[in-house]
Amino acid sequence: MTNNETSALRPLLNKIYPAGGVLTAVCWLFTLIWGFELKTLLGFLVGYGYMCLCYEYLARVCERAVRLDKKRGGRAVTACYMIRFAGLFALCAAGMLTGYLNFAGILLPQFFPKIILTVMQFTKGRTK
Repeated sequence: MTNNETSALRPLLNKIYPAGGVLTAVCWLFTLIWGFELKTLLGFLVGYGYMCLCYEYLARVCERAVRLDKKRGGRAVTACYMIRFAGLFALCAAGMLTGYLNFAGILLPQFFPKIILTVMQFTKGRTK
């Protein structure tokens, strides 16, 4: 995909990112019940950033994969998942080993796109 092309998934990503940011902020605010910790805030910020980065990467890979034959497209998507989960594992391990990042704050935002897409599917047609 070149810079001049508009991603077909861009409108969907533009809905996921703000909603994911809101959900991340709500979850972080919920953690304030137990008191403010900088590592929790950093964990949620890194988790949200990583979620956005992963979905940008996934969108690009999917758009390329549909132009490839079935075998090569499948390998491209599989490699994408392996890279994304390896990165998530590395971030969580770094957070736990260093103590600078709350690993739960990194993990939670990774579930938000699926939740957002499910809600969008159920409310499709009602929110126009």
